[in-house]
Amino acid sequence: MENNRSKIYKYYNSFCEYMQEDTRGAKIAIYSVAGVMFLYAYHRIRPITKFGKATDIPKLFIREKTTQYGKIEGVDASHKNGPVLLINHKPPLNFLIPFKKVLPVNLSGVSVNANGCAWLQTVAVGRKVEFIPIIERKNGVAECQVVMLCPNYQKDKVDISKAILELGFGKYEQPSKKVLSDPHWKMYHKYLTNSEKTAKNQRLGFWLTNLPPKPWIFRKSKEISKSLILSILPKNYRLPELVR
Repeated sequence: MENNRSKIYKYYNSFCEYMQEDTRGAKIAIYSVAGVMFLYAYHRIRPITKFGKATDIPKLFIREKTTQYGKIEGVDASHKNGPVLLINHKPPLNFLIPFKKVLPVNLSGVSVNANGCAWLQTVAVGRKVEFIPIIERKNGVAECQVVMLCPNYQKDKVDISKAILELGFGKYEQPSKKVLSDPHWKMYHKYLTNSEKTAKNQRLGFWLTNLPPKPWIFRKSKEISKSLILSILPKNYRLPELVR
């Protein structure tokens, strides 16, 4: 054991002496290690990569559910994959990128109807967002969980898929088995189905004309309880009117 330690110590000292010498080999070794470390860091962080289509998003980001940042520049209502958000992705070193391109994004877990599309154009366009890529869809579209930042709202953030389902401006859309095989996304989609149940129970949006009305006593009690809650809650705890 003692002999092994002395050998290791001897090799280590020899290596240190060699690296301290001003030789071409030492410089090549140092630059090579630094280059490999830089490439590894770039691969994981992608500090200057601006996403313009789903294939630009590294598989690593999808596996590790890496949060991305950006701003909703518009809504493409005529896209083959249904209404898609056009997100201006902001990489960490965004100031180095002179050109502008937008990433088409499908909201996970929701099929947006015409009212939902109008809501997105009115409320979401121009908002800063955080989004987590889930899977690549056809036509270069990325399926994502998108969270809208609302600085004037007490909770600060609104999950867009959840908001649309709660308003009845869309129907729940079950994802692929591959997505549901991930426990995190399975739990998220269970959360979205509960949001749709809320809209159904309250006969909101799409469900107002597609489900039979509830008895009068239930409707009246709901109106009274809602007005009482709004009168008690401070204004900064209430959702904006367009979101309610």
